[in-house]
Amino acid sequence: MKTKLLISIQLILAVIFCFGCMRTKDDVWDDTKSAGRHVQRGFRSLAGKHGDSRQVRCREEFSVYDEEYSFSPEECDYVPLQDLNNDNLIAMADVSRHPKYSPGDPGSAIPGIDAFYDPATYPELAGIFESVRFPYNSNLIKGEENLLALRKVANYLKKHDRVYVFIEGHCDERGAEAYNLALGSRRSNAVREILIKEGVNPENLFTISYGKERPLFLDHNEESWGQNRRAEFKIYQR
Repeated sequence: MKTKLLISIQLILAVIFCFGCMRTKDDVWDDTKSAGRHVQRGFRSLAGKHGDSRQVRCREEFSVYDEEYSFSPEECDYVPLQDLNNDNLIAMADVSRHPKYSPGDPGSAIPGIDAFYDPATYPELAGIFESVRFPYNSNLIKGEENLLALRKVANYLKKHDRVYVFIEGHCDERGAEAYNLALGSRRSNAVREILIKEGVNPENLFTISYGKERPLFLDHNEESWGQNRRAEFKIYQR
C-alpha cells in the first residue's frame, strides 16, 4: 500500500515538473504562496484551530472573513476583531493627550454632558459645527467636504478658547452593539485628533460613543445607513 502511494506521489510530482517548465516564475511563485496558505490552514485544522471560523454577529447574512476575500457593501458596519488572548477585549483607538479633567468629574470646572447643547439650534453656529460622515466600517475621515468642515470647527475653537466640545461617534444599525460602541469611539477620537493637529486645545475636546443607539434615520437602506455613520458636536461655553 505504501509503495503504491509513493509511486503515485512521484508521478504527480513528475507531471507538475513538466507543466511547471511552461510557466513563468511569477506563476510558480503565486502557486507556491497559495499552496503555503492551504497547508497552513490544514495544520491549523489538525490542531483544532479553524482560522476561517468566527462568530456570526450579523442577522442579515453569513459572510467570509479572510485576508483573501473582500467584503460586500451589504455586510455589517463592523469587522470582527481577533481575540488573540481569548479575553473578549475590544480594541479601542489609541488616543493621545487626554484632557486633565472629564466633564462632570469632581474638581472639573466643566459640567456633565447634559449641560452641552446642539449648536445646530443656533443659526450662527449651525454652519460651523457640521457633522462628519464616515465610510462603511471605517473611522477614516475622507473627502474635502469633511476636511473643510473640521477646519471651520478648528478655526472657531481656536478663537473661542472658553468653548468646550463633546464629539459624539455614531454608527448605523447593523452589527453587534459592543463592536459599534468601539467603532463609534474610534470615529469620535479620529475627529478629535484632527482638531488637535489643527491647533485646538486638547483640554477643550471630549469624546463619547453612542454606537448604533441614536440613528438620525430609521430606514433600512444604504442612504440612511450612510447618514447615520457620523460624528456630531455638542458644545458648552463657560
